[in-house]
Amino acid sequence: MNYFASILTVCWLLLLPQVAAAQMTVHFKAKAVVAGPKIVLADIAVIQPAGHAAEALGKLPVTASPAPGKSKELYVGAVIGALQNRPEAADVDWQGSQTIVVDRMAVPLTKERMQEIVAAFLQENAAVLPKADIRLTSVQTPEEMLLPAGAVTWKVIPSRPGIVGSTSFTIALAVDGKPAGNCTVRGRLEMVAEVLTAATTLRKGDTVTGENVVPQRQNISGIDNPLFILEEILGKQVARTVAPGTVLKAEHIVLPPVIKEGEMVKISAQKGPLLLSTSGLAKNDGRLGEVITVKNIASNKMIHCRVDGPGMVSVEF
Repeated sequence: MNYFASILTVCWLLLLPQVAAAQMTVHFKAKAVVAGPKIVLADIAVIQPAGHAAEALGKLPVTASPAPGKSKELYVGAVIGALQNRPEAADVDWQGSQTIVVDRMAVPLTKERMQEIVAAFLQENAAVLPKADIRLTSVQTPEEMLLPAGAVTWKVIPSRPGIVGSTSFTIALAVDGKPAGNCTVRGRLEMVAEVLTAATTLRKGDTVTGENVVPQRQNISGIDNPLFILEEILGKQVARTVAPGTVLKAEHIVLPPVIKEGEMVKISAQKGPLLLSTSGLAKNDGRLGEVITVKNIASNKMIHCRVDGPGMVSVEF
């Protein structure tokens, strides 16, 4: 038995150095690359032996990462001083470099890509824009932006809600769903389309014909509600005087009156089931839905009536 006891004692002594060799070691790198906003110990050091204890130690936060595409230098002494009192770092053998240069990965957003994003936005919204050749000219684009690594998404915000007339487009950026800054592309939005223009001087009350109104290609980026289809306004009237070459807008055109000044009309008045009617004389032109002055022939009084249709007006009582 003494012989076997001696053998066991020798084996135990031989195993002691192996237990000591299993002590946790942290070997700092001279250079490291990170992707996220914070640096953990596993980013800047090799931790051995592998296992749950090494994983827990590697997750300890060290400091904030540099800005995307930038570097910062860490002093190992400061890192050890900040971590050595943590339970996970007890009885650790610190080794390796005395300083660490940490680079942060970045996703570049080039000037060309910014312009492509705005061009794609205009294309996607073509259905709500006038039918025109649309382009952004005199473009001023920011310098290249460096974004954090991750899935980049964006939202384009024009300077005018309706897009037409916008002079800038702000690109609100996000990485992995988190805001990552904005950039603004400036320029002049040109929208060249065939629109209706006055071929001659159009005076208030003139009827629109194929001779006094003609289509013409123009930049309509600064024009609200231009008119495009001649057939839709033929026979209607001009609301106010328009100079030759002027792009016609919705406000320039009105329906012709259905009642003319001096025309005899039928005046209707209704209250509940009671319906009364009499004759009147229109004192001015009236379009459908407008209120005009009518002389009641029976009472010789002037009353205000709503135009309901050709030769027909109504009044409330």
